[in-house]
Amino acid sequence: MAAIALREQGHDVTLLESSRFSNETGAAIHMAPNANGLLKRFGIDIEKVGANECNRIAQYHAESGKALFQVDLTMPNKQWQHKWLLVHRAHLHTALRERAIGQEGKGKPATLRLASKVASVNPEKAEVTLESGEKVSGDLLLGADGVHSLCRKALDLDDAKKYAPFDCGHSAYRFLVPKEEVMADPVCREFIEQEGMLCMIVGEDRRVVVYPCVDNKLMNFLLIHPSSESRSEDAGWNQQGDKKRMLASGASLAPQVRALLEKAPEDSLKVWTLLDMQVLPTWIKGNMALLGDAAHPFLPHQAQGGGQAMEDAVSLAAILPYGTAKEDIPERLKLYEQCRRDRANKIQDGTRLSGTSQKDLVKMGKKYDAFAFTNYNFGHDEWDFSKNALNKHLWSKQPHRFRQPVSFGPSPGPRQPLNAQLDVHSVAKQNQTIASIRFKTSRTYLQNLFPSSSFSFTSPATVAEASIVCCSLRNMTWLGNTGYDHCGLYIHGVKYTKKDGEILQGTFLPILFENLTDPIITGREELAAPKLGCDINVSASGDSRIVRMSWRGTTFAELEWNDLHAKPQTNGVNGVNGTHSKPPGPPGPPMPKIEDNGLFMYRYVPAVGEPGKADAEYAVFDEYEKKIPSSSGAQQEVQDQTTKAATIKFSAGDWDSLPTLHHIAQGLADVPIYGIVEATVKEVPSVGDVRGARRIE
Repeated sequence: MAAIALREQGHDVTLLESSRFSNETGAAIHMAPNANGLLKRFGIDIEKVGANECNRIAQYHAESGKALFQVDLTMPNKQWQHKWLLVHRAHLHTALRERAIGQEGKGKPATLRLASKVASVNPEKAEVTLESGEKVSGDLLLGADGVHSLCRKALDLDDAKKYAPFDCGHSAYRFLVPKEEVMADPVCREFIEQEGMLCMIVGEDRRVVVYPCVDNKLMNFLLIHPSSESRSEDAGWNQQGDKKRMLASGASLAPQVRALLEKAPEDSLKVWTLLDMQVLPTWIKGNMALLGDAAHPFLPHQAQGGGQAMEDAVSLAAILPYGTAKEDIPERLKLYEQCRRDRANKIQDGTRLSGTSQKDLVKMGKKYDAFAFTNYNFGHDEWDFSKNALNKHLWSKQPHRFRQPVSFGPSPGPRQPLNAQLDVHSVAKQNQTIASIRFKTSRTYLQNLFPSSSFSFTSPATVAEASIVCCSLRNMTWLGNTGYDHCGLYIHGVKYTKKDGEILQGTFLPILFENLTDPIITGREELAAPKLGCDINVSASGDSRIVRMSWRGTTFAELEWNDLHAKPQTNGVNGVNGTHSKPPGPPGPPMPKIEDNGLFMYRYVPAVGEPGKADAEYAVFDEYEKKIPSSSGAQQEVQDQTTKAATIKFSAGDWDSLPTLHHIAQGLADVPIYGIVEATVKEVPSVGDVRGARRIE
């Protein structure tokens, strides 16, 4: 499965098989919904190779043969997106092999090398040495070499012997019998006559498990029993079983159960020791990772061994997409282990409990909840889980900014790392027109707009200065090279006194109107900018410029610049979605007499369900960038236009005409205008993003 998933991700894959043939032998295997879903994701439909559904489960008492319960799974199984299938292991293996090395499917077919037994491994180099002496290497080495894993021995373990597989105390006989042969025997046919039924015949220290495969035509049998009754040296997966010894192990079982065992074919009867292992402290080293039984050998009681190996494989592919840098592999393998280790260990624990007798569970003080474990096992998609883990890992690498809706990860915006990547439109194309009107006004009125007592004016004078600044931004990278307009009120000569007495000086922004939703959202959530939406219409003709702000046809602001004429000036600054690129001063307008060092804004997040209470409330400051003058004197000059023939007009509106803005329009209309200081229109060949905004305290 790992070869298939990695191949489809675009990687070159080489499979090293120790035997001279690549065929699977043996019995049937469960592909529960969590595993079958992964097969389907990679284009493998095992129903086409004889898999049948598991749609009923029954349990019998082994010694008496009495039925304990039988459950129709038709309705419970509908909660899973994918079917619970039972398939012949050889048929599954063939389907996987063909998908891995065949022409069908995405990516380059994997290379299968037979008779390539590995003698040693080098995890750091992702290199193996074969018994022939040949060295084979790559960027990544995956040890899927089973319960007696050679790769496992290369891990950094405190005591390698401690993690050697051991006999759990039970072994298992397995065999296959045609269903029609069992159906012909009235003594035992009740165990298999229902199609798709998983039958468990449970005794105190032994059990028989029976279920169909190959389109319900072949029955798979398993007799789990104490290992002492069949122990032999190296009782591996394909060890030949002794039928007489098997029947002796079943001698205490009910006659109808023994009748099932009698049908075992002597020539194909197999027995193997059920091995368990201490939980490994790690599955990885350097550029090598273990998966499947090499990392976590499973007992058969929950039929999840194969499924968990597939989850390992798919997790690796999800975490190592095409284009992953070689130097990132060790870190990605740590992420793989984080994704898989806890889940595999939890299912291992559940498997051990499910194979423990009720008497021993009581002695251990533990309970086994079959439904809870089934839900945990089946209700998981490793591809989705690991892809999400990779996304979070990648997001953590850079300071991505999250905002609502957070369910889909960090949203694109002007301050996200994506905007600086080479394959995105160049930010060099961004530019803006800044039109500002600076005017004298009332300090005593404007101070009522401060959101907290920490704000005040730096001067005691009752005459203060403020500006209306309107920016037209164009070719914005984060908006697909489109643009938008914004207009705001900027109050100059403001100071903020911190709790420790330190004073910051700057310009306060109480309101900023914009005509596009995206920058409104990003500015409000990421910068605490006091943004609201409205229509902004900008028109320019000859030596005049007009900006109108309206809401659904109701105009509440008209700004005019007339008799504009040229005035040479060094590059200026922009507003709340731009970097300040001149010495300290407010966006657009000329410097006030009292130095402003940055822009003040105020964060207010109302508490849900608690009117009048805030979840967050604090001041924000964006310090203006202080650029060092170029020694070459090559600082870019721009041609600005200036005038004193400018007018500002705000109309209050009411509930009917401006239902959501009338209070703000009223507040702006009430701002006294004692006289125009200066009005300018300037072209600025850049737009910043105010990423320097920070909470003050």
